[in-house]
Amino acid sequence: MGRRAAFPLPLIPLRTARSRRQPARAVAFRPLKNPLAVAIFARAPEPGRVNTRLIPLLGKKGAADFQAALISDSIRKVQTLPRSISRYLFLTGEPRPPASNPRGYSIERQRGAGLGARLASTIRKLLQLHAQAVVIGTDSPLLPPAILRQGLLELGTCDAVLGPCPDGGYYLIGLRQGETGIPRGLFRNIRWGSAFAFRDTLRNILRNNLSCSVLEPLVDVDRPEDFRQLARELARSRAARRLAPATWKFLKERC
Repeated sequence: MGRRAAFPLPLIPLRTARSRRQPARAVAFRPLKNPLAVAIFARAPEPGRVNTRLIPLLGKKGAADFQAALISDSIRKVQTLPRSISRYLFLTGEPRPPASNPRGYSIERQRGAGLGARLASTIRKLLQLHAQAVVIGTDSPLLPPAILRQGLLELGTCDAVLGPCPDGGYYLIGLRQGETGIPRGLFRNIRWGSAFAFRDTLRNILRNNLSCSVLEPLVDVDRPEDFRQLARELARSRAARRLAPATWKFLKERC
């Protein structure tokens, strides 16, 4: 997987990748009541079925409680967006409201046999109802709301937006409506869970003649060494604790 970045990551300039074959296309959006949508895409906090790489460190219940804290912090960040933006929470298994019981969210079940199929199904459903949609994971608890807003803004000029992680995955993906919907195969042949997931997704986007804006990288937390680094950063930085108060509470209760 390569060497992982330490907190905090340096900022990098926002950049735009474009297909060599075709420039960014103007898209004629159909009028919608709420043209923008943000979805949290997460595994339900079920003991033994979530954050499995962290179970040796946290135990099954601890890993599930950590996931619940990550979801809570993600909900809190999305709540800072304008009310005109539609909010969704897509969970694995039977969709149940989390303990925080977020108001104004549509809670949906992820559908599909694998991660790529579930993500494609989620984005397809969102773009049937909205002109632009951003989907975020929960594994990057230090995601600032400003980057979330930036992702939405980028869809005003680009067909897609990605937020990469240093380990090769990504914490955010956004797309806007196209004339023919989501291109077929956009999420195929992606090496999920590897150092190539971001690269493969960007390749597919560009091969479909779409432009893509790339946001600054953020570390995700899915291994014991990531968790320990996050704990050190939250203990050190008040700004980090403001970004992830539920996660910080979880950490304090375990100490």
